[in-house]
Amino acid sequence: MRSAVEVNADANKVAFMDTRTMAWEATQWSGVQRKVLEFVNHPRMGRETSILKLEPGTSLPTTTWAERLDFFVIEGSCSDEHGSYGKHTFVRQPPGTTQSLRSQEGCTLYMKWRVPIKEDTTRIVIDALAATWMEFPHRGADVLHLYPNKDGIETGRIGHVHTNRKLPSHDHSIGEETFVIEGVLKDQFASYEAGTWFRMPCGVAHAPYTEEQRCKMLIREGDLVW
Repeated sequence: MRSAVEVNADANKVAFMDTRTMAWEATQWSGVQRKVLEFVNHPRMGRETSILKLEPGTSLPTTTWAERLDFFVIEGSCSDEHGSYGKHTFVRQPPGTTQSLRSQEGCTLYMKWRVPIKEDTTRIVIDALAATWMEFPHRGADVLHLYPNKDGIETGRIGHVHTNRKLPSHDHSIGEETFVIEGVLKDQFASYEAGTWFRMPCGVAHAPYTEEQRCKMLIREGDLVW
């Protein structure tokens, strides 16, 4: 993992970042800019969560990742030697993956580098626009699971909450982070519009709800604990 100043590194605090108002930062790669949401230097729980923007025609140098890399295509499309990824595609590259990421039309990506929680060589590619979602009418939402939670260590999903829904107050025993893809979600703390990222520590309760807009969001649990 690269060396950088820590950002939102205290897992015991609520974190909130509005990427719409953040300035783009230059990177070591030509044609690539980033907005850092979270950066944690830790031998076991080290991670970086950033929004990356690739200008049209950009290619990143071939890299073999020591960490696990998850990315989600917010806008545009990109590709590498393993495949092509359109808008709203989720990709997990296990540690040791060699990748040459490039984008002909340009793209914006949510990216998370993570010290592996456990040994796993599974590569995942899910096109959220083409996948079959699960309906949860009692929660007023549709859900697309991104990776399994067989042992209770971590989980990831995209939730699409219907309009005018109030979810029960709840907390998260292993913490939760959310990136809002579309729409608006609200709770007793704030209003989270598309492009906002927030993180709830373990045990902090909130009661999210929607009003006249649905909300589609990328949700992860487990990164704060393990």
